[in-house]
Amino acid sequence: MTIAELQRLRSAGLQGPEKPGTLPSPRHEDGPDGLSFGKALQEAVESVDAAQKAADEQVTAFISGEQENVHEVMIAMNQAQLSFQLMTEVRNKMLETYQELMRIQV
Repeated sequence: MTIAELQRLRSAGLQGPEKPGTLPSPRHEDGPDGLSFGKALQEAVESVDAAQKAADEQVTAFISGEQENVHEVMIAMNQAQLSFQLMTEVRNKMLETYQELMRIQV
């Protein structure tokens, strides 16, 4: 890299490699909304957990006789099941992507 290229990278907010053949150190930044990737995942898991708990509460209310509409109970159970399946598929895709990245030769 030439000095001019390094200056352009630095002015753009990027840093070039410190030594030839090395990668720049990763920067930990929040996304555009101030939400980090970890926080986004945590909120998604909490949302799935809340759906599971709501479905469990509706089943308990139905069994105890407080809830008479079986359709609402079934809808809540299916929503919880679908959100859990989606979370599982996202996890599987993330693991596949991570494994693929680990197979890349540097």
